[in-house]
Amino acid sequence: MRLTVHGKHFHLDGRPHFLRTVTYGPFPETSGHSPEKDFPQIRSAGFDSVRVYALPDRHLLDHAAQNNLIVIATHAWGHGCDFITENPSLLDQARRDLTAWLESHKDHLGLGAILVGNEIPSDMARWMTPWKVNRALDGLIRACQKVIPSIPVGYANFPTTEYLEPPSADFTAFNIYLEDGEALESYLPRLHHLAGDRPVYLTEFGLDTNRNPEDVQATLLPTALKSTRAAGFAGATLYAWSDHWLNNGQTMDDWSFGLVRRDGSEKPALTALRKLVLPTPLPLNPPRFSIIICTRNGAGRIETCIKACRNIDYPDFEIIVVNDGSTDGTAKLLDQQKEIRAFHLEPSGLSAARNHGAAKATGEILAFTDDDCRPDEQWLTWLARAYSESNHAAIGGPNLAPKPNSLVLALTTAAPGAPTHVMIDDLTAEHLPGCHLSVKKSAFAQIEGFDPIFHTAGDDVDFCWRLRDAGFTLGFSGASFVWHHRRATPWKYLKQQMGYGHAEALLFKKHPHRFSEGGIRWEGCVYRGTALGIEPGDFIYSGPTGEAPYQSLGKMLRQPMRGLHPNFDTPITRILLTLLCWLQNHLRHWKRKQNGGPSTRSNWPKSPLADSQTTSQLILTHADGSGRHELYRRLLENGWQPCSDPDFDLQCGSCKLLAATEQTSTPTNRTFIALSEPSSDLNTLALKNGFVTSNCMEANGH
Repeated sequence: MRLTVHGKHFHLDGRPHFLRTVTYGPFPETSGHSPEKDFPQIRSAGFDSVRVYALPDRHLLDHAAQNNLIVIATHAWGHGCDFITENPSLLDQARRDLTAWLESHKDHLGLGAILVGNEIPSDMARWMTPWKVNRALDGLIRACQKVIPSIPVGYANFPTTEYLEPPSADFTAFNIYLEDGEALESYLPRLHHLAGDRPVYLTEFGLDTNRNPEDVQATLLPTALKSTRAAGFAGATLYAWSDHWLNNGQTMDDWSFGLVRRDGSEKPALTALRKLVLPTPLPLNPPRFSIIICTRNGAGRIETCIKACRNIDYPDFEIIVVNDGSTDGTAKLLDQQKEIRAFHLEPSGLSAARNHGAAKATGEILAFTDDDCRPDEQWLTWLARAYSESNHAAIGGPNLAPKPNSLVLALTTAAPGAPTHVMIDDLTAEHLPGCHLSVKKSAFAQIEGFDPIFHTAGDDVDFCWRLRDAGFTLGFSGASFVWHHRRATPWKYLKQQMGYGHAEALLFKKHPHRFSEGGIRWEGCVYRGTALGIEPGDFIYSGPTGEAPYQSLGKMLRQPMRGLHPNFDTPITRILLTLLCWLQNHLRHWKRKQNGGPSTRSNWPKSPLADSQTTSQLILTHADGSGRHELYRRLLENGWQPCSDPDFDLQCGSCKLLAATEQTSTPTNRTFIALSEPSSDLNTLALKNGFVTSNCMEANGH
């Protein structure tokens, strides 16, 4: 069985597949667990995969394959220490170990996916500089992809560091522990937006039965599986198979997350999971859809779009193609197609063509896409589910660029200005691009469809604004997607962008209150195709003393922009991309200004540099293993206060402090201290409370 990434989902042996995973180990030596004993039981409980927390040996992979299980392998290395500045050899060794293991095991059918790390502690990520950590993780992922491009690779993140989203990862992986099913359900849509173009995989979710009744676990875990499936995730992982647990070399007896007890008996949760049948995404009463594709001189691309629409797995839909005055043989091609309704118009423009298709539609919901798109086979299924769970008048989803197969396509795919969605919050959209826009026919009729003044672009922006002005809301389905081919040459791309500039001028004349001098003034966030990982200059909301459980990323609103595909990411292509971006900005601005639109180009402000500088560092240890939390508690009891400077956590007078405690398998871990100025008060308090200074050095920054 081979697991692959297909847009926003996993495929197993070429078919859409939702992974049902359980974590397995690590176990104390005396636990009695073994793959021979456990894997048949795991498979019979309805799981199709196991997640392990070290690179597995061939023995485990063999038994997984024999039981039709795939293994999600996590690379265990010293990422709880400072691998950026103090000990970069840790990262180098991690890369060597990982690539060597992959070379030996890459052809094993039991191997499903790789996780290059798991939950780098938030204080250590902050200490090492988050964007540098993200870049290091991305380097590990690229190293894996170079050895075996066919195996999905990611990093197991968690909400406290949701900004660590390596751009080259094949999927977004998150560990989440929420003891309330409704809280989990409300958080899941956010992860689709963090993930961008890629699937979302829940890599840990569980409940401790030492602190909660077993019947609560038996209710919550099936709920989590159903919620993640309904949210369009690629899979979900339950933590853990057994109450036996070895953590950093220590046997843990005070937590019991397992589905089986330490004596091997089953908990009620396992019985409930064995009986659980996950519902399909298709709602009970699926509405009829009318797919509407408008084309002008699209003979070279429309056939591929129609074929993809025919392959959609949905019980009730029609395909309508409107030929807007083509002169290239499109009309003849359409007349030869089966299972579609084709209509031929004199050249009228995109809006008029879409309105004509809507007038001929018999569906309850109109689903618009472009002739250079390929809808996913589950496109309508996920849209139907979104309609069944909301009162939105219109719903869209991601439009994904296929993997580029040439340098030119790599450039036009990464260049700015691609159609994208604009979100007011995790569930409500301000704008949905016309290449992936569905709307209830009744709402479409109420606002009288698209405005015919928009011939090539801008019609979807005006349409969404008028829907919202009429009191309707727009929704978003992160699991529903279409493949959208980008322009094949730089000239076609720049011509498209000039068309967008012209459309913006028309929009400005009709909706001047929605514009500023630099262009459209969106209320929401314009999403890029890439995952929302941290970059130099971004700001993290860490909360008081850096303890916020959900530390979000504050980014400037940028144009949607995907990174260069790794196969084409070279210094020369980056220069070419920079040139293409410069041309796009100036030509789009020129066309907008030429047609009476706003005349000021958008210039993104530079992020202010932190004005705080670290002037000294300390390294502390404590005999009983106490670290940052205990140190902060003692300092707060002795006059230190939370610091408003985001680069630090505590302050006493003019002295500011930041601390991070490494996580290793040893009982005594070091705590790194950064100070804006030397503090004798800190030294005194630390010594008084049992901390020992193991090293001291002057520094200009950490």
